[in-house]
Amino acid sequence: MDAFERAGDAGQPPRTAAYLRSYPFDPTGMECQRWALDALAADHGLPEPQLHIDNGLRVADGLPALDALLRAVAAGWITAVLVPGLYVFGLRPEQTASVLRVLELHGCRLLQLPSRHARARGTASDGPVPAAA
Repeated sequence: MDAFERAGDAGQPPRTAAYLRSYPFDPTGMECQRWALDALAADHGLPEPQLHIDNGLRVADGLPALDALLRAVAAGWITAVLVPGLYVFGLRPEQTASVLRVLELHGCRLLQLPSRHARARGTASDGPVPAAA
């Protein structure tokens, strides 16, 4: 049973969050990505996502918005997370894998925007998000 089915059993819709991160600071890019994630949520029948942003921060700086998001996931407050791509969690595979493990452990569904390559092919996505290592 996935996070959406559990939320439905409780009579509540999935609780959705979006996570954005850019380094260096990029207000224009963040706004465009936010709009795209809002559209992705709507395409999947999800409510408007609660926004978590670490704009201008490197992983080494600490990511307070990501930390808060993962605490909300662990507490069961968020059942779906939308991201523009897995790169927002870090550029090193182990950084991304650690976030994916937390999401998977708590039954949280992860949706990402299709890549440029997938959009050029006319497909909706690049396929499933890889499982955490």
